[in-house]
Amino acid sequence: MGIRRLYLPISALFWLLVCQFAAYSLSAQNKAVIDSLKRELSTVQGEKRVQTLNSLCWEYRTFDQNRAIEYGLQALGLAEQLQFKRGMASALNNLGIVYRRRGNYPQALDYHLKALKISEENKDSADIGQALNRIGLIYQGQGNFSSALEYFQRSREVYSKTGELHGVGNAMTNIGEIYSRQANYSLALEYLVKSQAIHEETNYLDGVAESGLEIGMVYGKQGNTTLALEYFQQALKIYERSGNRSGIAQTLSAIGAVYAQTGSLRQAEDYAMRSYTFASEIGEIEWMKQASKTLSTIFTAKKDFRTALEYQLTYSRLKDSTTGEESVRKIADLEAMLASEKRQAQIELLTKESEIQQLIRNSLAVGLVLVFVIAYVLFRSNHQQKKANQLLSRQNEEILRQQKMLEEQASEIQLANTELHEANINLKRQQDVLEEQTREIELANNELLELNVNLEHNQKILGDQASQIELANNELQERNTQLKAVNEQMNEFLGIAAHDLKNPLASIVMSSSAIRRYYGDRMSKEEMLDNLAGIEIVAERMRLIIHNLLELNSIESGNLRVASEPVSPGEIMEKVVEDWSPKAANKNITIRFDNQAPDKFFMGDPNILYQILENLVSNAVKYSPSMRSVWVRVVASEVSALGGSPQNGIQHYIRMEIQDEGPGLSADDKSKLFSKFARLSAQPTGGEHSTGLGLSIVKKLVEAMHGRVWCESKLGKGSTFIVEMPVASV
Repeated sequence: MGIRRLYLPISALFWLLVCQFAAYSLSAQNKAVIDSLKRELSTVQGEKRVQTLNSLCWEYRTFDQNRAIEYGLQALGLAEQLQFKRGMASALNNLGIVYRRRGNYPQALDYHLKALKISEENKDSADIGQALNRIGLIYQGQGNFSSALEYFQRSREVYSKTGELHGVGNAMTNIGEIYSRQANYSLALEYLVKSQAIHEETNYLDGVAESGLEIGMVYGKQGNTTLALEYFQQALKIYERSGNRSGIAQTLSAIGAVYAQTGSLRQAEDYAMRSYTFASEIGEIEWMKQASKTLSTIFTAKKDFRTALEYQLTYSRLKDSTTGEESVRKIADLEAMLASEKRQAQIELLTKESEIQQLIRNSLAVGLVLVFVIAYVLFRSNHQQKKANQLLSRQNEEILRQQKMLEEQASEIQLANTELHEANINLKRQQDVLEEQTREIELANNELLELNVNLEHNQKILGDQASQIELANNELQERNTQLKAVNEQMNEFLGIAAHDLKNPLASIVMSSSAIRRYYGDRMSKEEMLDNLAGIEIVAERMRLIIHNLLELNSIESGNLRVASEPVSPGEIMEKVVEDWSPKAANKNITIRFDNQAPDKFFMGDPNILYQILENLVSNAVKYSPSMRSVWVRVVASEVSALGGSPQNGIQHYIRMEIQDEGPGLSADDKSKLFSKFARLSAQPTGGEHSTGLGLSIVKKLVEAMHGRVWCESKLGKGSTFIVEMPVASV
C-alpha cells in the first residue's frame, strides 16, 4: 500500500529530528526485556523458541514494526513446522496487531480470523478473547461500529466466563470507546470508569492510561476541556514511563485537538506536530490521520491555507489507505467467507434438529398406538374383574366350609411342626459344621491362589529379564557390527592419509634438509624463500587432507549439528562470490553472479550452506581454464527440477547453480562423482591439489538439510552443479 512512504509536510521535519532523541529514551525502557529475550533466543529450541520469538514481536510492536513483523513471521514459520497450535495463534494475533497499526486492515483481519479459527479448534478461551477483541478494533478503524461492538461484547463474554480480568478490562475499554463515538456519553463513561478500575486492580498501567485517555475524550466532546486535559496528561505520563510510543502519539493528538478547540493554536500546533512525528516514525496510520486533521484545522484558523491544504491532502491519502474502496472490498470478502462458514454450520445444525424432530414425531406416533392398546387392555381387564368377583363370592362360601376342616387338621400339623423343629435344630448343627469346613477350604484356596499369583509374577519377571537379555545381546551385536565398520573405516582413513601425506612429507623433508645443508653457502635468499613457500604449500595440502578426513568422519558418525533458522541463499552465495573473486582473478577467471530470488529464504544452517557453496565454487575455479567465466545463479521455482509432486506441504524450491567452462565429465566420472576418495579424469588447471573428498562432503551436508545435489555435464562442454532446497509454505 506504500503507507510508509507517504509525503511528510515540511513543518514536521523539525519535530522529526527532536523525536529521534526521544525514541532512544523510550526504547531504552524496553531494552532490558528485549536483550534478555535475545539472549534466551540463542539457547532455546522447539516450542520455547516460538514463545520467545512471539515475545520479541510483542515488545517491538509499539516502536519498531519492521522488527516486530520479522520476529512474528519467524515465530509463525517455526510454529507451523512444529504444528504448535498455541504458538501459531499467538504469532497470527501479533502480526494482525502490527498490520492494523500500519493501516493494512485486510491483512490484519486475515491474520486475526486465522488465529480465531485455531483458538476455537483448541478451545483456548484466552486466545479466543484476544482474537475477538482485535477483530473488533479493525472494524472500529473502518468505522463499522456495529460490527466492532458485536466483537467487543463477544470478547467480554468469553473473558467473563473464564474470570480473566485483564481481558474483561480491555474489552470494556473498547466498548466504552464505541459508545463515545456514537455520542452515547453516559454509557461510554460507565464502561470506561469500570474498565479503568479493573486495570488498576490488575496493575496494568497501559490499560489505566488507555481508559483514562478515552474518558478524557468523552469530557472533551462534552465541552469540559479542563477535565479532559487532566485525564490526557495523566495518560501521557504513564505512556512515557512504559515507553509506549503508539500511546504517546495518540495522547499528544488528543491534547492538540483540545487546545485547537479552545483556540490555543500555538500549544495545539506543538502537540499535534509531536503526535504526527511520533506516529510517522512507527507507521501508526490512525494517529497520523488524526494529527493531520487537527493540523489542517489549526493552520486554517491561522490563515495559513497552503500548509492547511498540505495536511488536509495527507489526511485524505491516509483515510483512503484504510477506508478506501479496495480496503473495504477486501474486508467484505473476508466477511463473506466467514459468513459462508457460519451458514454451513447453521445448515448442519438445522439438519440435525430436523432429524431429531422427525424422531420425536415417530416416537409420538408409536406412543399414541400404545395408548390405544393400553386402553383396550384396561377395558378387557375390568370386564373380566366383574366375572372374577362373582366366582370369588361362591368360592368364599366353599372356603368357610373347608376352614373348619383345616382347624381340625391344625392340631395335627402343630404336632408335626414340633417334630420338624427338632429336626431343624439337628440340621442347623450339621450346617454349622459344613460352614466351618467350607471356610477352611476357602482359606486353603486363597493361599493356593496367592501362590499362583506369585508364580505368575515370577514368571513375568523372568520373561522380562529374558527379553532384556535378548535386547542387550542384539544391541551388543549391533554395536560390535558398528565398531567393526568404524574400525574398517579408520583403517581406510589411515591408509589413505598415509598414502596422501607420504609425498608431501617427503617434499617437506627434502626442502628443509636442503635449506639446512646449503643455507649461507650455496643457497641464495631467493632460493631459500622459494623452498619455504613450497613447504607452506605442501603443508596446506596436508592440512586440507586432514580437515576433510575429520569432517567426513564427523558427518558419518552422526556428530554433525544442523541449525534450523531462516537462511537467505542469495546473501550466502554473494558472500562466497565476494571471497572467491580475487582467487579466480589470479587465474584470469571471472565469476558472474545472478540472484533471481533476493527475497526468498528456507529453514536451514547458514554456516553449512556457505561451506557447500564455497566447495562447489572453488571446484569450478579449480577446474576452469584461464580466460573463462564461472556463472553463479540463485533461482526460485514452484516445482522441483527433478520432477515429482510436492510432499509434506512443500510447495516451493530454491536452486543454487554453479556453472563452469571446464572439461566436463565422462559417464564414468558421473557414476562416481559424489563417492569418497573419487579420482576423476579431469585435473585442476592451476596445479591445485584434490583430496577426492570435497563432493562427498557436499552431498552429505546438503542431505543433512533435506536438500538434493546433482550435476549436469557433457564431456568437453563444462559442468553445472545444482543444489536444490525445499521451502515450507507459510
